[in-house]
Amino acid sequence: MPASVSHRTPSPPRPPQPALYQNLPYATREEVSQLAMSASITGNPFEDVKFYVFSRRSATGRVDTPLPLYANSALIRKVSSHFDYVLAGGFGESVVTTWDDMFPEDRPSFTEEYDYTSDSDLEDFPSDELDSSADSQDGTVAQGEAQPGVLGSPTEAEEVEEKHQADVKGKAVGNTISSFTGRKGRVVFIQDIAYRTWLAFVFYAYFGKASFAPLKSQNQAVDTPKTPLEPPQCSPKSMYRIAEKYNATDLRRLAIESIKSRLSMDNILVELFSSFTLFHPEILAFEVEYLSEHLTNPEIVSQLPQWLRLMESGDLPMGAADAFAAVVKGLPPKPAAPITPICRRCPYSRPMRYYCNGCGSYSG
Repeated sequence: MPASVSHRTPSPPRPPQPALYQNLPYATREEVSQLAMSASITGNPFEDVKFYVFSRRSATGRVDTPLPLYANSALIRKVSSHFDYVLAGGFGESVVTTWDDMFPEDRPSFTEEYDYTSDSDLEDFPSDELDSSADSQDGTVAQGEAQPGVLGSPTEAEEVEEKHQADVKGKAVGNTISSFTGRKGRVVFIQDIAYRTWLAFVFYAYFGKASFAPLKSQNQAVDTPKTPLEPPQCSPKSMYRIAEKYNATDLRRLAIESIKSRLSMDNILVELFSSFTLFHPEILAFEVEYLSEHLTNPEIVSQLPQWLRLMESGDLPMGAADAFAAVVKGLPPKPAAPITPICRRCPYSRPMRYYCNGCGSYSG
């Protein structure tokens, strides 16, 4: 009798891994770090991958200014197996080249397809780069004050952008560490994550620590680390995007806890109706629950009319109405009205066994 034939689809081959890190999935972060540092003693460089990451949001809406960051690939791969493929070659955004080369001419130094336009980890275009002497209605404009139709025409903004883009490649190389001169290694180009977020991610990969900045809706200043031993701060939302994309479970949990801890009566409506929340079901679920529990709070009630007007006029992101409907559905049911004791001696009551407020008699 012929043997049965298996129709199971074979698993894709895993990329080749350096012998040094073959047991990486079973090692702790500390063991991987020690192994990498030990290997550096005999000439294997600790930093073996260079990332180019965009850092700025321009006046025209583009995300630009790619800057380099350096890392140890073993520690990066320890956070997520996604990087096993990226760093093993054959990946479109990864090449092997000399690290002190200028930013490649064949790659755009900006993108118009950044899918998180409100990313607070991007540096905003400084308004004082525009022509602050542009004429206004009364002939004067305060320096650095952004006024639609007054401070800088679209043409002027484009001219500033062209000048800026001419400096990008030199600026990117300017951050290159001098000791990397002549070294060849893997270079990865990342187009959907901010420089500040990636810096915090690499720090987390090295030390297992993360520090998160306040949400924009909190209107609080971002703290600057006082020593290099402190984790660099980044947006918890931006870090959540990385953790979700790369299936980094522990990191995602830290980002979620940070977002939850920053919710309040003052900002829950801002957060719930943000495009970020409405795009991420996991975030949406706990923010809906939070608002459902506090919907009758006077602070929330006073803010609702303006948000409902924005919803009515279509000025909120897609999905806002469904989110608010989920909030209303999550409200606890209205408690039934208490039953007033009634007396069987009264002509308008049912039999009971307690004191009757109506006739002043006892029953039962």
